[in-house]
Amino acid sequence: MNSQFLLSALAVISVLTTLTVEGIKRILDEKHKEYSSNLLAVIVAAVITFVGSVGYVLYNGIPWTIQTVIVMLALIFLSFLSATVGYDKLVQMLKQLGE
Repeated sequence: MNSQFLLSALAVISVLTTLTVEGIKRILDEKHKEYSSNLLAVIVAAVITFVGSVGYVLYNGIPWTIQTVIVMLALIFLSFLSATVGYDKLVQMLKQLGE
C-alpha cells in the first residue's frame, strides 16, 4: 500500500464516518436518547474502517500482515479524529464565511 492510496482511503473513510455519525446523532436527538458523541464516533469509525479494509484486502488478495493490521488501526484512529474534530471545524468555518 502506498501513501497516496492511504490518504485517499482516509479521505473516503473520514467522510463516510463523519456523515454517518452526524446522521445517527440527529436520529438519537429526535428520539431524545442520551449518547456519548465520542463513543459513537469511535464505534462508527471502527465499523466503517474494518468493513472497508477487509473488503479491500479480500478483493485485491492482499496478504494479512502486521503492517496491514497497523494501517487499519491507524485508519480507525484518524477517521475518529476527523469525525470528532473535522466536522465541528468545518461548520465553524462555514459560519464564519457566512458572516
